[in-house]
Order: sequence, then C-alpha cells, then structure tokens
Amino acid sequence: MTCQYGYDNSNPYQENPYQENHELNDYNDGGDDFVNFMNNIASINNDLDNYNQLVELIEFNQRKLLTEVNEDQELATRKQLDSLVAQASSLQQTLKSKIKDAQATAGNDSAKKAQAENSRQRFLKYIQDYRVIEANYREENKQQAARQYKIVRPDATDAEVDDAINDVGGQQIFSQAIMNASRRGEAKTALAEVQSRHKELQKLEKTMAELTQLFHDMEEIVAQQNVQVENIDTEIEGAQKDIEMGLGHTDKAVESARKARRKKCWCYSILALIIIIIIVVIVVPIATHFS
Repeated sequence: MTCQYGYDNSNPYQENPYQENHELNDYNDGGDDFVNFMNNIASINNDLDNYNQLVELIEFNQRKLLTEVNEDQELATRKQLDSLVAQASSLQQTLKSKIKDAQATAGNDSAKKAQAENSRQRFLKYIQDYRVIEANYREENKQQAARQYKIVRPDATDAEVDDAINDVGGQQIFSQAIMNASRRGEAKTALAEVQSRHKELQKLEKTMAELTQLFHDMEEIVAQQNVQVENIDTEIEGAQKDIEMGLGHTDKAVESARKARRKKCWCYSILALIIIIIIVVIVVPIATHFS
C-alpha cells in the first residue's frame, strides 16, 4: 500500500535540502575561518623560531668578536654580526605586524585569543632575552675598552676612562693619549681598539633603544585592543538606547492614535444621538398630528 503525502507525493516532514546545505556552508565557512587563522599563527610561530635562532647567532658572534685576535677574522665576524642584527630588526617588524593582526582578528573568540596571546607572550620573552644579551655585550665592551685605555694611560681616572670610551671630546682625547704614551705603536693599537669598541657601543645603544620601544609596543597591543572593544561596546549600548527611544516614541504614537480613534468614535456617537433626538422632536409630533 502506497501512502500519499500530497498532490505531488512529497513528504512534508522531509528536511529541506537547501536549508541543510545552507547550514553546512555556514559551518564550513566558520571552519575555514579558524583554519586560516591557525595557518597565520603557524606562520607567526615559524617566524618566532627564526627570530630566536637569529638572537642566538647574534650572541654567538658577539662572544666570538670579544675574543678574536685575528684582524681579518674579526672584520668578517663583525660583518656577519651586522648582517644578523639587520635581519633580526627586519623580522621584528614583521612579527609585530603579524601578531597585531592576529590579536585584532581573534575578536572575542576565546580559542583564537589564546593562540594570539601565546604568540605575543613568546615574542615578548625573545625580545627580553635579546635585550639582556645586548646589555651584557655592552658591559663587556666597556670593560674591554677600559682595559685597553689603561694600557695607554695606567694613571687615568675612572672619569677619564669613561670619557675615552664614550668618545667625549672626540679625536682629541686619543691624540693626547698617544702623544703622552711611552710606546706610541702600542698606544695606537690600544686606542684603535678603544675606538672600535666605542663604535660597537653606539650600535648597541641603537639596537637596545629599538628593542625597548618594540617591547613597549607589544605590551600596548592588548591595551589598544581592549580600548577598541570598549568603544564597540559603547557604540552598541548607544545603538540599543536609540532603539529603545525609538520604540518609546513608537509606543507613544500608537497610544496617541488610539486616543484619536476613541475621540472620533465618541464624536460620531454624539452626532448620531443628536440626529436621533432631532428626529424624535420634529418628526414624531408631525406624524402624530396627521394621524
């Protein structure tokens, strides 16, 4: 026996295939969005690995440069170090931009926010590690420069050593030290080393300033995101109030219309009553008279 569901033999309880496809597409869109986000996170983590390796190589070459005695090898190491520092500086800006975008894209999704925040915290750690490495290298450069200057001027005070290391007074302080030295050849070599350390210190100061600013910027990203969320919440609250005010005005308009209709009905009723009274007063006596 065949059961008939309708004129077209269709089952009214059968699920709508178009609705099912629509819901599936919505699910897939959400899944694709999360997959894309995680791909970006994977790219960030890969860059973080590379950045950490660069920092380790920078530290290795700095240590090597402090103990290098061969002039040609020292020049090659210094060139390699400058290249690594430049690469790290470039990658820092890339990571800053990527992590900032990830934080913004995460929105209120807790899973995405956790991934983005993990990358940010990891980057902050590497920045701080780099800062410590640079601070240690700066101190070791100062100590080495001080020892070299003491070779030329054993009687130099700490203030004079600091002036020489920091190049206070420019070339004059070195020229004077060489002239007063008993062995000028040795003095020239030592002072050239001091000047080299001074240039290295200038580079370090620049790098450390960049790292300090970068660390501050990465800490500020979360605060900026919170401000944006607060602004959005404020806009939503304002829109909600506008809607509520609009609904209030609508309710008042509806109530006013109802009152107007009631007044109109009363007016029609009174008018009808007046007409009835007129008919009773005029028509009834006339009809009675003729009858």
